Amino acid sequence: MERYLKLYRIVFWTGYIAVLITAFLPISLRVDKIRFGPDAFAIRSDHLLHFAVYLLICLFYLLGARRGLKLFYVNPLRKFITLILLLAIITELAQLWVPSRAFNVFDGVANVTGVLVGWLVIRIGKA
Repeated sequence: MERYLKLYRIVFWTGYIAVLITAFLPISLRVDKIRFGPDAFAIRSDHLLHFAVYLLICLFYLLGARRGLKLFYVNPLRKFITLILLLAIITELAQLWVPSRAFNVFDGVANVTGVLVGWLVIRIGKA
């Protein structure tokens, strides 16, 4: 079990740092829109990506929690959600100062929404 705990923590922190680093990389991509129905509305694909990344991080946490693995010994869920919310906010704010990156409040909203939905899934999944 100790070996799995160590691997679980390594994967988490590697992913956490990777997401943080990507916010500081000067990347410029063309953003497309995904259309649902005949011109009903459009969602930018990068907003879905932002949402999905943070939801997947939360699902990773849930997978470990259901197997008895903890990232932290005291208040593990509270510390996890705090860390992920900080990551969601800092990665977007950092783009104010990174060349060829742009701060977008809707990206930040998508990040935080992914965390909140992930938190709900964790709460339901642990019940």
